[in-house]
Amino acid sequence: MLQQSDAGIMDEVIQREEADDKIKKEKRKLLCKFCLNEITSEDYGIAVHGAHSHTFMNPRGIVFRIGCFLNAQGCFSIGKPTAEYTWFPGYTWNHVICSNCLNHLGWYYQSGGSSFYGLILDQLTEK
Repeated sequence: MLQQSDAGIMDEVIQREEADDKIKKEKRKLLCKFCLNEITSEDYGIAVHGAHSHTFMNPRGIVFRIGCFLNAQGCFSIGKPTAEYTWFPGYTWNHVICSNCLNHLGWYYQSGGSSFYGLILDQLTEK
């Protein structure tokens, strides 16, 4: 039978485990696989059109598996936004590159007040 002091200890153990899980999740950074620059965190992963990851083929026949992220502080967008060949109807896009090594990492999508990064998952590595 648990005594009141035992219940308090159990509550403390559960709180510590929850805090440890939160810290582990927060530490899961995604880095550019070419230069190890920190690009984003799994914490910024979002679902767009019902899923976080999507697989698309561009007009040249190249297949990309991308993940959708609300923020990607380690890259920046280049070029003029376009709606041509968009994979997300209603969104314009432009390329994003690593802010350190300048390798192509994906696309930045915008529609009105909504925006997200579609990052090529094969171009990222986990820390």
